[in-house]
Amino acid sequence: MNLLDHQRAAPPSGAYGRLRDWIISGKLAPETQVTEPGLAQMLGLSRTPVREALTILVSEGLMTRLPTGRVMVAAVSVEEIQRIYDVRSRLEGLIARDASMRITPEDRSDLERQVVLMERLSDDYAEVVRIGKSFHQQLEYISRNLVCSSFLQQIRGHVDRYRVFTTQEPGRSFLVAAEHRGVFEAVVSGTPETAESVMRLHIDEAGKAASDWARKWSAPET
Repeated sequence: MNLLDHQRAAPPSGAYGRLRDWIISGKLAPETQVTEPGLAQMLGLSRTPVREALTILVSEGLMTRLPTGRVMVAAVSVEEIQRIYDVRSRLEGLIARDASMRITPEDRSDLERQVVLMERLSDDYAEVVRIGKSFHQQLEYISRNLVCSSFLQQIRGHVDRYRVFTTQEPGRSFLVAAEHRGVFEAVVSGTPETAESVMRLHIDEAGKAASDWARKWSAPET
């Protein structure tokens, strides 16, 4: 089973997985305030697993504890997004570089299958998000760069959150599919420098889209 099939077969579960999914999907919007009893009722669970889930989400920076005892979905800001994507661009660039030196014919087939599927479904932003995430995880696996993978894991929740919102921008999902095609071709080109450069350009474009989304979301209504 490859990464794409594994993602399809194993959706998030438990209080942590469900709350994280709600934050990333936007069901719990930025700055939404909630309580442990309220979430427990929504999830149909006792307060103990909800409390444990909130502790993890707060540690990941996806939620914030308030002095009132409530918890709030973390706010978004252009500055934070730019920092997150700057780090992500550097790490994923190195992953693409290493993957280009280690890719096998089987790896190439798996990556190309995902790119082709993304192109076919490019009008479905949810599928583009899901396949794109799998594509990047596949590159991590191919690169064998455990240090970069570890650092990426620390910001994974933020990246997933922004990825969902930015891909919903009109026309963005088609551009994302084309960018992944470019990354694929750069990785299989056998030129590590090109792979790193194209990947960084792709992540930088995603960062710009995320920043634009944050500006629109935080702009006061007129």
